[in-house]
Amino acid sequence: MFDALIDGASSSFDPELVPYLDAFDPPDLVPAETLRTVGTDVILPLLTSLSDRELSAFVTHDLNYVLSVAKNSRGRMLLVPVNDPRFHPKANRADTSVMLLARDSEIVGCIASRLLWCERTLAEEMESGRFWVSDPATMWTKQDRCVTNFHAARTIGSCPVVYCGSVYLDPSVRGGATLAAMCRLHLLWLVCHWRWSWLVGVMESGLVRHAFSVYGVDLVEQGLWITREDDDELHHYQLALNRRDAAMDAWLRPEMGDLSRPMGRPPKTILPREAPEPVRPGRSGPSSSAA
Repeated sequence: MFDALIDGASSSFDPELVPYLDAFDPPDLVPAETLRTVGTDVILPLLTSLSDRELSAFVTHDLNYVLSVAKNSRGRMLLVPVNDPRFHPKANRADTSVMLLARDSEIVGCIASRLLWCERTLAEEMESGRFWVSDPATMWTKQDRCVTNFHAARTIGSCPVVYCGSVYLDPSVRGGATLAAMCRLHLLWLVCHWRWSWLVGVMESGLVRHAFSVYGVDLVEQGLWITREDDDELHHYQLALNRRDAAMDAWLRPEMGDLSRPMGRPPKTILPREAPEPVRPGRSGPSSSAA
């Protein structure tokens, strides 16, 4: 049933870039019946949505693609060290997943994740630099700092976590549906292929309003400050968290294939419809803007 989408994927890319459907080959982490439902009711509609926009989805395990996208973004994409091959030279297919969107031969979208072992608490791993770089002794300098004050990060530890970030769409790509489709396909890959306890991301304050509907975040906590490359000032972010059990319940449902339905909504069997948002004085209706 996916032949047309496979044929439509560009063959002019590096062999390291595998069409999403070819790369979606999960181990026995998810029941077969659930996978069939996800394939038919979720993956196919999402890929079709991208194809209708003349976009193709690819998967790679090479962080150098993320670095290339960041350099070509002219500062619009923030590349944190955990997704930077300069700080993780041994990143490989066992702990790295990158999804790219392409239009013809041009890469126009990116989202990347790393599978990491969190030995101590998440807060300690972040503040010591161990979460961000592979060798803090040589890569985490005196100018590099991370400060946290969120409670959840001090309760998570001794478990595998996924860091998900480096989300980018080229300005030429319009519409929140493209971003939503890209994020959903990547999250499906993560939950079906990797064993993890928590999914972690950092968000700028302006994107928090989309955390629930577009990014499918389960919990947002304030209180992460971290320096950037060549900048010793502490920049404020929000910590976005997803528990694996909650992700399994929320993401492996037919509703994930419906881009008109926000990710965080309960199943249609529980919430078939809802009252419209109240109209604020001076406004004709709720905002339709998207990240």
